Amino acid sequence: MDTFHYLGLLTAWSLSPFSIAVLFVLIALTSWYLDGVLKVRSKGREWSNARVFAFVGGAFAIEYALGGPVSVYVMHYFTAHIAQHLLLMIVAPGLLSLAAPVTLALQTSRKRARRLIDGFLHSHFLHFITFPLVVFILYYGVMWWFFTSTAVGFAMAHMWLMDILNVMFFAGGVLFWWPIIGKDTILHWRLGFGGRIFSLAIGIPFETFLGITISSNRVSLAPTIYSLGDWHAGGQVLWGAGEAMTTIGLAIVIGSWIASEDRAHRRMNASSDAFPLSTRGEGMPKEYYWAQQTLSRTPVDSPMHQEALTVLKQIEREQVKKREKVATPVHQDPGDNSLDGPESELTNQDSAHSN
Repeated sequence: MDTFHYLGLLTAWSLSPFSIAVLFVLIALTSWYLDGVLKVRSKGREWSNARVFAFVGGAFAIEYALGGPVSVYVMHYFTAHIAQHLLLMIVAPGLLSLAAPVTLALQTSRKRARRLIDGFLHSHFLHFITFPLVVFILYYGVMWWFFTSTAVGFAMAHMWLMDILNVMFFAGGVLFWWPIIGKDTILHWRLGFGGRIFSLAIGIPFETFLGITISSNRVSLAPTIYSLGDWHAGGQVLWGAGEAMTTIGLAIVIGSWIASEDRAHRRMNASSDAFPLSTRGEGMPKEYYWAQQTLSRTPVDSPMHQEALTVLKQIEREQVKKREKVATPVHQDPGDNSLDGPESELTNQDSAHSN
């Protein structure tokens, strides 16, 4: 038995065929990513160092889980098994999603490779596998099944099966985290910031309940490998570390939401400063069309929605002033308050939103 010691967290590395294969794959992918970054930057495009560090960190998390000390101690300690699970389903997918590797591949690949990537991104398979309910089952459902049944003991007794399951755990983590905090463009089942927060929020009580369930088991579900005390300790690690990592994910989503609103607000202000509404020529200013699109795409209670309403009211005031300047004294029926052109649509729409 490999007795745990802290130095082993640096020196205990696996030399199994699977671990070596994973190492070679990760080296190849990291080399490709770094080469792609150099190509992008050589063309004068920006690619942040934060994305580079995220990719390298994600690759290291996979190696540490499948070929590093965690993969060695997982044979004897259930806490190490939980750590491997967290690395493969939360840490590695989260970091890799922040690195935007799909965007890098599309920017640096040759035309034929881009067609293949684009075809996969638009495929019916990806459309199905990324459906939120399917992702929920693959992420939360599989996690619950594995740790509340004898599957963990059976898989640990057949390491080839455990290796396959680890790859599946990682894939489930990728499907879950990519649309929530990823920097790549999501083509299927895009989640708004509210949906992302909800997806993570429901995970906190789930991880809590699963951790409590494991910690309260009267017997170890893998008694030939893990003791009951170690089984309970693993449940506590899952409870505490899982919630902490999910909370970090929530903070990233909320921060991205705030940054998105701030960027949109600054773009609108810059546009208004560069093109004052009162100096426009005939017709409606471009802010009118921006506001129309914003109203159709944002929730009524969002700051951007309210900002769009404010812009529409400002445009209406400018149009009223313009009409007063060019108006000629003509007879008009007192009951006829109709307006022609976009101004009529603007007034009606503003009244509808006020109601």
